[in-house]
Amino acid sequence: MADEPRRSPRQTLRPWVATGAMLFFGALLLALLNDYYRQMSIGTSVMHLIKAIIILIVGITVAQVVKTHMLLKNIGSLSPRQRTIAGFSARLILYFGLALAVLAALGVGLSSVVFGGAFVTVVIGLAGQSMFTNILGGIWLVLFQPFQGGDMISFVTWQYPILMPSYPHEALKPVYTGRVTDINLMYTSVVTEDGDPMVIPNGILAQSAITNRTRSTSRRIRIRFEVANIVDPTELITALNSSIDKWSQSPHCELTDVGTQSYSVRVTLWSESPEDEVRHRILSSAWRTIDILTAASNAKAQGNPL
Repeated sequence: MADEPRRSPRQTLRPWVATGAMLFFGALLLALLNDYYRQMSIGTSVMHLIKAIIILIVGITVAQVVKTHMLLKNIGSLSPRQRTIAGFSARLILYFGLALAVLAALGVGLSSVVFGGAFVTVVIGLAGQSMFTNILGGIWLVLFQPFQGGDMISFVTWQYPILMPSYPHEALKPVYTGRVTDINLMYTSVVTEDGDPMVIPNGILAQSAITNRTRSTSRRIRIRFEVANIVDPTELITALNSSIDKWSQSPHCELTDVGTQSYSVRVTLWSESPEDEVRHRILSSAWRTIDILTAASNAKAQGNPL
């Protein structure tokens, strides 16, 4: 945050002035409408609807100003966990207050909204709907913190299926991986490993199996590949263990399948490095080893040992 330019007092006050002006003109417009309502024969339901629309427009605008120019500018010094809680709580309070104001404008008493049986009925009815499910999912994510802003996560859920790799390759977990950038009322924003922005409904993410890669230390990585039968498997496994042992602790190579033309080898190790990087290093080492052993086997078969 030290690299940001210093804001002048005028720039700091501008959002507050804009918010105050919006509230003032909104209140003035409602007062004028009340006065007009007393003088003209306008239906009560129509008047309530007009009030609700005005409050909704003004409330959304004020909420955006508060969130963008006031809230987000003042939580940069907080920890990721505190920023997540503060941002989500502020959004929840702002929009919940706006919903109560709109209901009040429609003629629904606040006491009956908060404490009445009608409110409970509405909540239970909405619980099965996507919007309310996502809000509850966001509350769950903020309260229990399976991850926070800036964490690299992988998640899997039946709503996002992907195809598993075909034989003979080692099975891969069907996951999506990315870095969390925001948790709002409805969605969690993630930037995937490909750099694409992705938004996941909170209700779906709350039901997912989540791996927090930022909090993990080392993980088991398994890689499987085929080798032609011309290469002696004992020599190959010995050479692979020797080469991989130079940069990884306790690698384990083993035969997993044997066919008429080839056999399968699996390499298992624990590493803190990214899986793609480890896979590249193992396969590169295996290719060089297989190439050397294949050349030696061909030369031996022709009676010209190297």
